Amino acid sequence: MNSRKLIILLVFVFALGNDAFSQDEFKFKDSKKRAVTLYFQSINNLIILSAKLNGKPINFLVDTGVNKTKVFGQVKDSVSLKNTEYLSLRSLGSSKPVKAYKTLNNYIDFGPIAGGNQEVYYITDDRFDLASKLGVNVQGIIGYEFLKQFIFRLNYVGNSLRVYQHQYFHRKLRGFNQIDLRLIRKKPHVKVAVKLLNTIIKDLIFLVDTGSSDAFWVFEEDGMFAPSNAFQDYVGYGLETAILGKRAKMESAQLGKYKLDEPKIAYIDSTSVKLFTANRYKNGIIGAQILKKFILFLDYKNQKLYLRPSSFFNDISNYDRSGLFLTYVGEKIKTIKTPVSVTVNQGNSYQVREEDSYFQIRVEISRILEVTNIRKNSPAAEVDIKVGDRILSLNGKSVNRMEPEEITNLLSSEEGKRIKVMLQRDDELLRRVFYLRSQLNEKGININ
Repeated sequence: MNSRKLIILLVFVFALGNDAFSQDEFKFKDSKKRAVTLYFQSINNLIILSAKLNGKPINFLVDTGVNKTKVFGQVKDSVSLKNTEYLSLRSLGSSKPVKAYKTLNNYIDFGPIAGGNQEVYYITDDRFDLASKLGVNVQGIIGYEFLKQFIFRLNYVGNSLRVYQHQYFHRKLRGFNQIDLRLIRKKPHVKVAVKLLNTIIKDLIFLVDTGSSDAFWVFEEDGMFAPSNAFQDYVGYGLETAILGKRAKMESAQLGKYKLDEPKIAYIDSTSVKLFTANRYKNGIIGAQILKKFILFLDYKNQKLYLRPSSFFNDISNYDRSGLFLTYVGEKIKTIKTPVSVTVNQGNSYQVREEDSYFQIRVEISRILEVTNIRKNSPAAEVDIKVGDRILSLNGKSVNRMEPEEITNLLSSEEGKRIKVMLQRDDELLRRVFYLRSQLNEKGININ
């Protein structure tokens, strides 16, 4: 859980060639229905949908930035899976490849919508732990395979996904601005005209990424560099290290016919850009801090995005003013057995393993909040808070009784707000006090 806006960085490069497996499409259980509504939990503007995977409860992060469905778990008996086909993956922030077991014949059920014969990649690397970052139990990520089949109406105000079948969708969408989408490796991209503080005006290609809760990211390349007065910050999570970038504001961004004044922007350095692979992500990312300003219709089939302002359009999202970078840690974790079908390296066949080979996925998370990084020159950096300290309470309230969103809102609230921290360092209980302070002024300049 990040005390600012969380960004999920699960960028995979498959080490094997294309596979020929053809999975079923997601379908309405009642094929005659025009539309159904799925309600989601919003954590820092991220979309968390409850479902069942092979009959067992699971929470998926709905992420337009991924094309393969992934579940994070553990193998109960790795010996029994010795012949299972697996792929070697790379991910941002990883110094070594990650192993993922490819499984077939999975059934994913969202209630009124379900998909059979689904391909799911089980990632068993302990470093992949969304729950520790989000503060809620998220065991998987789903994107293209779910989104490609329907038209989705996304409303962050009502935390709802209205899902329409193409053959019954006759709505004219009057009042919505139509924007062309370009699918690059099954991920939606749009063109945005941006004006940066150094007077650079460019049309840039951005990934529309519901898996990022930040505003805009721009990759530093081809003359696109952060202004000298931007400040360095931890902008997201990699597997082993936090990802560094530079924070500022741009002068404006034009998304369709809508102009956004002074949106926040993070510049990602050229080294990290190479890990993103430029062909896949083009110039940058638009995250949910921008997307939430609109009611959106997303149509992969016709490659169209429709939007109009929501009641959040004029909201100013406060940036984290504490400097704390926090995650949940601990080992008191319960698991359940999830039966899956697995592809084995014997021709093109697959088989269902016996119960002793089932994967295990987490159903509860720890509520121990630990400091994993501290931003330089921030209020938290000035009062002897250290990486590894465990936060017990904030302003007199135990973190066990605080929702992740509540913690985020507290540490991003008005400038000058007093924050009292009770923390544990080894066996010692310590008290610290600091006052929230912005490192962004109205023009994106470092004011410390």
